[in-house]
Amino acid sequence: MTLRFHLSKHRTTWLLFLLVPIALLAGFYAPKIINVISASNPVDLPTEASQYCALSTQQCEQRDVKITLDTDIAKPLEATHIDVNWPNNQSDKLMLTLRGLEMDLGVVKFPVQKQKDGQFQGTIVLPICTYSKMTWIGTLTDQQGNKVYTSIRMEK
Repeated sequence: MTLRFHLSKHRTTWLLFLLVPIALLAGFYAPKIINVISASNPVDLPTEASQYCALSTQQCEQRDVKITLDTDIAKPLEATHIDVNWPNNQSDKLMLTLRGLEMDLGVVKFPVQKQKDGQFQGTIVLPICTYSKMTWIGTLTDQQGNKVYTSIRMEK
């Protein structure tokens, strides 16, 4: 009986030494894991390329919103300027939200500020990736929640 009690006490100690670090690690990493899982859920974006306004030096129009860039193809880590003509929009700023189509680099957001003439202007600096070419897709949203779907082509 003494031997049996000693073995069960020994197992309990080992079990405690094993479970406590596992519980601590799980508690530490649980919020990060939950964020990754929730961030990896598909964003509500159109699947058809024709639904996106392909931004370039040629004016693109979607829902009476006209958008141009200062370059046809953006380069990573280089500033690209965006001009937006959104008639009768009362917002002080717009938010350009983009995510990589071919590679998940997270979501990047760029404010596009209203100018004195009523136009909107902003600067986009896209992150670098391992692919030599990539498409960024997303939305240009005003403060009332109205949005247009945009895409930007990036090459190294």
